[in-house]
Amino acid sequence: MRLDRTLTKRFPVHNVATPYMYHHIVAALFETNHYDAAVRLMKDYWGKMVDYGADTFWEAFDPNDPQASPYGSLAINSFCHAWSCTPVYLIRKYITKTYHD
Repeated sequence: MRLDRTLTKRFPVHNVATPYMYHHIVAALFETNHYDAAVRLMKDYWGKMVDYGADTFWEAFDPNDPQASPYGSLAINSFCHAWSCTPVYLIRKYITKTYHD
């Protein structure tokens, strides 16, 4: 399976990444029955923001460097980004459905 190869070669994702990108990666993992990897990635990405004290989710985030910015300055980053709903959406669509079907 190609996604298995991708998981081996490309994970974890490194450097600054966006919730938009992670949304699609995690959804693909769920859709291909890689539930453990999907949940782990959600915890490693969005969970790490919470560990750093976020009460909303950020536009761009490097779990290893919370000061990173794709714009060269944190002052330009959005700290309440439109894709902030992604974890709740994914939990509702994939996790809640799995445990209640």
